[in-house]
Amino acid sequence: MTDLRAEAVRDFQAQSLTWTDPDEEALAGLECAELTVPLDYADPAGPTLTLGLVRARAAAPERRRGVLLAGPGDDLGNRGTLLGAQLARTLPKEVLAQYDLVAFDHRFMGRSSPVVCGLEPEERFWVFHQPRDFAHEVRFQAEVAAKVAEHAVDLLPHASTRNIARDIEVIRGALGEERLSYLGYSYGTYVGAVWTQLFGEHADRVVLDSVCSPDWVWRGLFTDFPPNGERALTRWARWAARRDAELGLGRTAEEVRASYDRLLARADADEAVTVAGFPLDRTLVRLVVVGMLNSDLNYAYLGDILRSAVHGAPLEPATLSFLAGMFGQPKEESGTVAQLAILAGDWAWPRRLGPYERDMERAAREHPFTGAALSGIKATAFWPVPPSEPVTPLGAGNRAESVLLVQAAQDMSTPHAAAVRMREVLRHNARLVTVADTAHHRVFPFYGNPGTDEVVTAYLIDGTVPTADVVCPNPRPQV
Repeated sequence: MTDLRAEAVRDFQAQSLTWTDPDEEALAGLECAELTVPLDYADPAGPTLTLGLVRARAAAPERRRGVLLAGPGDDLGNRGTLLGAQLARTLPKEVLAQYDLVAFDHRFMGRSSPVVCGLEPEERFWVFHQPRDFAHEVRFQAEVAAKVAEHAVDLLPHASTRNIARDIEVIRGALGEERLSYLGYSYGTYVGAVWTQLFGEHADRVVLDSVCSPDWVWRGLFTDFPPNGERALTRWARWAARRDAELGLGRTAEEVRASYDRLLARADADEAVTVAGFPLDRTLVRLVVVGMLNSDLNYAYLGDILRSAVHGAPLEPATLSFLAGMFGQPKEESGTVAQLAILAGDWAWPRRLGPYERDMERAAREHPFTGAALSGIKATAFWPVPPSEPVTPLGAGNRAESVLLVQAAQDMSTPHAAAVRMREVLRHNARLVTVADTAHHRVFPFYGNPGTDEVVTAYLIDGTVPTADVVCPNPRPQV
């Protein structure tokens, strides 16, 4: 970080926060505040942005030990303030007793100077968009990039993980804290790693849960997914095959997979595929399943959904309620826009089309579930401006005293190998907690694994760092 950017961080830390009642029902019970940060830390006298924060005060203020900052969204493009509301209801009582829980929406989305560009519903799913063919996908992704650039090309070059890490430092100073504890999930783990790399002397206790690989930034995030998706789908198919009498999808994992593949073929041929009367196109017939495979606690719901799609049967009431909670609120467009900008702002994507086409064709053959969608061309390849800074090297020089990595062994979205790689990079200050026989994204405290919750809680409360990496068994494995 240049001296000018460092001075800008210090200058903006001097502001004070005013906390008020929330104006969103989803944030009920929390306090809200707004914070000013520079659009460009290299130009601190220039335009500014407003960051939206939420807070749940420590329940036992006499035992308060500091601030636990929740990273900005569990997945890139998801609101951190809503994650904060979830954590305020779910974290162990002893953690909520001793920490002020603070969360924020990262720049350009949610409550933090959001940017919208008039994207169509299909365009908001650009990451998982299922190609008809390569030429069509080039046009589709280029149009997404062009729409975003038309509305915000002057703003979004400043959407980068390094700037979000600087925003965290401004938050720390405005809160009056010498050190922050940090809890991040998925993309939030990468933000946390970059923040500790740049400002690790101000890191207290750091938990990175469902870990992004430091090698992914960012093409690897996409090309790594298809084989993980196949493994996750096969794991669920083994579960479903044992319930053929109930689901009627097949008596073996291979038969279950064939039932689903026939649905994919119908959707790809533009034939009707519906669940409870709701149509699933070539993208949604995959995306719904991807969303459900993020946790083996969802396996029964996924079985009911595919039973309904294959046999035309109504959904169980419990499944309808689950889907209403999971998919009832459409993804905010500002999250999609910020997601694209960060993926393009951290790393310069290749411009040549040929490698994308070859990757797409190969992945479609080898990994038919999501291979074509994830390995092909993306809107980031058409981003009109290069990154303003290089990717942050992680590892040597990271000054955080300790980092606790938490990872489910069978997580699809951030596989165990990614956490192992982060552990290798942060070998001097990290420990890895693996949750065995578990497919789940965002483990602590949402999965409810007693061993994992005990280890992480002891670390946050007492500072207890495991002497070696830990494997926690799953007392109720699904497969």
